[in-house]
Amino acid sequence: MRALAYDALMAPLGWAGLNAARRQLVEGLSGKVLEVGAGTGLALPAYPDTVASVTAVDVDLEALVRARARRSGVALLQADAQALPFTDGSFDAVVSSLVFCCVDAPATALAEVMRVLRPGGELRLLEHVRAPHRAIATAQDLLTPAWRRLSGGCRLNRDTFRLVETAGFRILKREQRLGGVGEFIFARRP
Repeated sequence: MRALAYDALMAPLGWAGLNAARRQLVEGLSGKVLEVGAGTGLALPAYPDTVASVTAVDVDLEALVRARARRSGVALLQADAQALPFTDGSFDAVVSSLVFCCVDAPATALAEVMRVLRPGGELRLLEHVRAPHRAIATAQDLLTPAWRRLSGGCRLNRDTFRLVETAGFRILKREQRLGGVGEFIFARRP
C-alpha cells in the first residue's frame, strides 16, 4: 500500500517537473548503471538506450514489485544503500533520486557508492536539500522532526552536497533549483 500511495503522491510532482528532472539526471549515461533507492521505479523509463544495463536496489520489496512494470531488463534487488551487495568497481555510474534524505547513515551509503563505482565512475544525485537561505533553512529545521515521522524518515534539512564532498567525490556539477531546496549533484570517483 505504501508504494501505491507514494506513486499517487509523486504523480502531481512528476507533472510539475520532477519527471523531466529525472530524465535530465540519467541523460547521456552509458555502461553499467546502479540506481540506489529506486523505489517504485519512476526514473527507470528515462534511461537512454546507451546504458548497457541497469541494476536497481531499494529496501522496500513492495516498491520493487511496482518498479518491475516500469522497464524490462532491469535487475531489481532488495538491498540497503548502506551495505550494497556488489563487488568493488562494479558500475560505471550510480544514480539516486530523492533518496539520501532518508538514509540513516548517508556517509556510510556514500562510502558504499564510492566502493562499487569504478575509478572515474560518475555519481548523479537529484535531491531535496537544506536551503541556502536562513529563513527557509530554519523552517526546514522546525518541520523536519514531524515530517520525518510522517514520511518514513525523510529529512528536509540534509546538506547532501557537503556529504558528497566529504565522502571524497570530485564535484562536476551542482545545480540548485526551487530556491535552493532541490539540486542536482554530479560527481566523479577519483
